[in-house]
Amino acid sequence: MLAAVLTVGAAGCAGSSATERQNPVTDATERTVFRILPDPAFGAQNVVPRRPASITVTSGSLKSVELTDAAGNRVDGSLSSDKRSWTADGKPAFATQYQWQGVAVDKNGKRYPISGSFQTIDPDVLVTTTTNVVDGGIYPADLRIAVTFSAPVQKRDMVANLMQITTSPRTRGSWQWSEDGRVATWQPRGSWRPGTKVELDAELYGVMLAPGHYGAADKKLGFRITDQ
Repeated sequence: MLAAVLTVGAAGCAGSSATERQNPVTDATERTVFRILPDPAFGAQNVVPRRPASITVTSGSLKSVELTDAAGNRVDGSLSSDKRSWTADGKPAFATQYQWQGVAVDKNGKRYPISGSFQTIDPDVLVTTTTNVVDGGIYPADLRIAVTFSAPVQKRDMVANLMQITTSPRTRGSWQWSEDGRVATWQPRGSWRPGTKVELDAELYGVMLAPGHYGAADKKLGFRITDQ
């Protein structure tokens, strides 16, 4: 297994002092050092899957990359146009070990194997959500948008900021929480304008809502207020 960062280059770069690192010549040299940079790092445990896995090389390129889960299923992803980075199409699953395999080459054409793994966290509780609106629905002007959680939310301000409401025409409003932290309700200031288009985009997958409790899925839907 590779270390978290594989570095090949001029001796002394990795251990340079703070003063040396401010030197433009030294900085330029460091940018030309060949590195393999996985995210999450090789060997990482209890990874919270908030963003897609990726792998990047500096001063080189990726010849081949494969990311698989413990069952051998390949993870879909895309290679950047400069062939220096690969990013998975989606976020990792919970409680899953992933394995990297592949080959990278430095600017001189020397080949380096890519081999490493990471393990995502196994939550105590996966928290699901339901809403009182559905994608494509039409609702009356007295609508209050409600998101109900299967377990109490402790980090309410943070979660409210992750549940974005977009409206056209623009409508001001805010989230309010039930006392038990299970229901968040968004209400406009006043009434909805007839025909208002509304989108709810709640990026809750992998978010720690309370100790050991994580969001099970993102939720995105659109609807509108009746014209009458």
